[in-house]
Amino acid sequence: MDLHDPFYDLFPLRSFPSIEPGRTALLTIDLQYLDAHEDGWIGRIAKAAGKPEIMRERWDNINGILPNVRRCQDAFREAGEEVIHVRVAYRTADGRDAGKAFMPTADLEPVPREPMDDELLPEVKAMGDEMIFSKTSSSVFNTSNIDDVLKRMGITNLVFTGIVTEGCVELSARDAADSGYTVSLVSDACTSSTTELHENALVRMTDGGFIASRTTDEIVAELADPQPSAAYRPASIPTPNS
Repeated sequence: MDLHDPFYDLFPLRSFPSIEPGRTALLTIDLQYLDAHEDGWIGRIAKAAGKPEIMRERWDNINGILPNVRRCQDAFREAGEEVIHVRVAYRTADGRDAGKAFMPTADLEPVPREPMDDELLPEVKAMGDEMIFSKTSSSVFNTSNIDDVLKRMGITNLVFTGIVTEGCVELSARDAADSGYTVSLVSDACTSSTTELHENALVRMTDGGFIASRTTDEIVAELADPQPSAAYRPASIPTPNS
């Protein structure tokens, strides 16, 4: 199925500024035990249902991107740029503070959440005084003060990694773009429960050029030698483990 909208062929290919020193932040979305580890809440639900195998591709995909996410984080740290972490974290035990379009009601959740679920995966955890934003919605811009903080810090460019590409990553990235940020996705540092879902979302988000797609190698190179601008290109489709 062709996901390209020919409407965008009526306009010249837009260009995207590359990473701007002092004005760019890396966001890692939802790489926590809750939804990114087989011992976390989603994994426990699958085991309780007797269907752990249906999440196997998800865990494999996530394990496949963790080294790339960490490479991006370390490159940002070395360059002195902001590394920001986003997670799902509730104020209540039953999650009643979350939007029900985001999570099922408490009576439909067969397995309780545990404190460990809020913790970031050790491979990509926060270091030093790196900021962690907690949310109770798909988009971090809806249930946190991240927009206010970023604007006060003078951040205008956002680079996204994490999970899932067609869910919290996409909604956060689209909200960021709508709010005026320059947005890039690290295509091989985001993933989903299936490779097909990831690839579909990557193409949809980058169609038209409102959101750019870059690889981990490109992000690391840009941080090592930032340039005034970089041409936008439609999403390439690497597998999560490439």
